[in-house]
Amino acid sequence: DVLAHRISLVALHAGALEVAVDLPPAQVRESAALLRSTAHQALEELRDVIGVLREEPGQPSASTVPQPTLADIPRLVEETRRSGAKIDFEMEVDGAAGAPGPLGRDAYRIVQEALTNITKHARGTLAQVRVAGAPDRGLHVSVRNPPAVGPADRTAPPGSGTGLLGLQERVALANGVLVHGPDASGDFVVEADLPW
Repeated sequence: DVLAHRISLVALHAGALEVAVDLPPAQVRESAALLRSTAHQALEELRDVIGVLREEPGQPSASTVPQPTLADIPRLVEETRRSGAKIDFEMEVDGAAGAPGPLGRDAYRIVQEALTNITKHARGTLAQVRVAGAPDRGLHVSVRNPPAVGPADRTAPPGSGTGLLGLQERVALANGVLVHGPDASGDFVVEADLPW
């Protein structure tokens, strides 16, 4: 899912460059640099996946890619904004620096998957991302977006269809609760409550 997110961003950036034929040279260079950076990150994550697949059972993990934390969520949101997404973002987490690694990773992956789906299926809508919590209250992650308007984005890469299922499994392993789907207003919502 992580690798799919990066490759989706590469495809979206490339598609945007393809249709924006009258961009100033400085903006073309900036977009090309963003494409290169995102492709480099995808390549590092692919190497990490291959390393995990080559590991012998019972041996320590050889992962070289740093795992994301709660502190990385704002950067993820900003990266997604740079790909053209509109995101209203709020994060209020007491004690975030002391959050357990798995909690931060789970929250990051929830936001990442939801934003990937928004860039594929509801591009141009205003997404709302909220992350709030504290050690005594747990962590609540909410990502919502209105339905897409207009025709489907043909430059968006196809998905595997397993991202939300993977999130469901991840959150269940953390003894949390994940809900996803349209709400009464028609917005698509991904919400998780994770113990802390």
